[in-house]
Amino acid sequence: MLKKFWTNMMVDDIHATFDFYRTALGFEHVMSMPAYSARAEDVLFEYDASKPLIYALVRHGDVELMFQERASLQEDVPAFADAQATGGTLTFYFGVDDVDALAARLKSVCEVVRDLHDTFYGMREIYVRDLNGYVLCFGQDMTESVS
Repeated sequence: MLKKFWTNMMVDDIHATFDFYRTALGFEHVMSMPAYSARAEDVLFEYDASKPLIYALVRHGDVELMFQERASLQEDVPAFADAQATGGTLTFYFGVDDVDALAARLKSVCEVVRDLHDTFYGMREIYVRDLNGYVLCFGQDMTESVS
């Protein structure tokens, strides 16, 4: 029955968040919504750093993430009305091809919460915290041949 899964992450600054995910991880802008409008005709399909944004959808390969500005998400989802912080008690787990190269890049742009390590289940992983407090794990399957 389930077809696809997205996240919609509460963030304080769409531009800073997009810059992090683009620079550190190679995500690309898909679409965004300016703060001044919630009309379909105002959707931006080209990134515009000069416009205040309340929402952005980004993509890297088959991975898509959504970011929504705090007040906008709190308005859309009343259950978040009292949310004091972004982040959460969860991790976002990404499968990658070269975790060591990615780890070297990430260590210079964000907090490492668990350094590179090999697991009993055959993965090499690193956990980092993004600028909004979300914990991101990047894992490489060490049982697959590396070309």
